Amino acid sequence: MKKELVLEIIQERWSPYSFSSAPVEDFKLKAMLEAAGYAPSCNNEQPWVFVYSTQQDSEVFNEYIGFLAEANQIWARHAYAIIISMARTKFSFNGKTNKYAFHDTGMAVSNLLLQAFALDIYVHQMAGFSTEKVKEYFNLGDDLEPVAIMAVGYIGDGLSIPPELFKRDEKRRPKKTVNEFAFKNALSHPAF
Repeated sequence: MKKELVLEIIQERWSPYSFSSAPVEDFKLKAMLEAAGYAPSCNNEQPWVFVYSTQQDSEVFNEYIGFLAEANQIWARHAYAIIISMARTKFSFNGKTNKYAFHDTGMAVSNLLLQAFALDIYVHQMAGFSTEKVKEYFNLGDDLEPVAIMAVGYIGDGLSIPPELFKRDEKRRPKKTVNEFAFKNALSHPAF
């Protein structure tokens, strides 16, 4: 497949470490979250839940930063907002386990990421956080599972992060080629 056929916004989106603490306008945050809501989901369950805080609510924002692994706190604390994605793991209509909840939440996050990038907002997702701290903080039941935490904001100048992280920002991580993850008819036959 020609690279030119892939939408530019998909090719260009990336996750920086360097963020500006400049405020992100509410209408942009709302657009990002609304875009997430347009994602497809099993049985139209829409199992995603997002909760966020901004630097304007510094006490709550700092509590959210405290959920992160120390290595992520170093740079994420400079972002304007922190968004926590969660998945409802049981269907609302029958209470049975929704084994697609994480998949569907990931699709919603993908919409959020692309909408953000279209608005010149950057998002860096993190798995390095304490699910236990998030569950305790929000008093979550067994049907709501934290998935990821995202730092959100305008791109920074790199001065607020350690030099080694800024070097990572300067060099984009390589993406696998389509034949490394897509196959036709059998796992031993590359797709193209």
